[in-house]
Amino acid sequence: MKKNVYLVQVNVAYSDYLAYLPYAAGCIAAYVFADPEINEAYALGDILYLRKPVSEAIEEIRDPAVVGFSCYIWNMEYNKTLARMIKERYPDCLIVFGGHNIPFNTELLEQEPCIDVLMHGEGEFCFKEFLLAADRGDIASVMDISYRDGDRCVTTPKRDKCFLLDELPSPYTTGVFDKMLADYPKIAFQGTLETNRGCPYTCAFCDWCFSE
Repeated sequence: MKKNVYLVQVNVAYSDYLAYLPYAAGCIAAYVFADPEINEAYALGDILYLRKPVSEAIEEIRDPAVVGFSCYIWNMEYNKTLARMIKERYPDCLIVFGGHNIPFNTELLEQEPCIDVLMHGEGEFCFKEFLLAADRGDIASVMDISYRDGDRCVTTPKRDKCFLLDELPSPYTTGVFDKMLADYPKIAFQGTLETNRGCPYTCAFCDWCFSE
């Protein structure tokens, strides 16, 4: 039986008529589930993106093996609350936090027992490697993550950054968002168009750069 994977990228605000398509989660889904080995082992559930009460959001998750959260300043506390509820209901589920709000250290792991893995930097390659390694029962080989190893937290080596977006499939052209558009025809969806990735500078006030 395939293991269920869910992705969560909750919008900045809930509205009956306006929502952002979850571009980061969509990119991960488009890349990861293009892999035949992933598709043989895992099934992708719905991407949670509407800002519903967490008591409603958790009911959309069924028997998860992995739940990956895309974390930003506007959904970080929401994500933590939902993650705690998921862990309480499904204690064997692996909770993964990634995105702009994840620091390049293990502090969040130490603060939140419900989180099993932090992903640092870009998510496409990292999440694919993680799912394959988790299916084998050994995630130590996955680059750019932090995880618990007994009583200590371990951070693995970094990977090179991806500047060539042509290497990555688009969630728009691969149909990742088709069901969302069909399920909510009255919502005016806003789409993100990524023309470049990263910045050579390391301004402390910005989360777009590659600084640590």
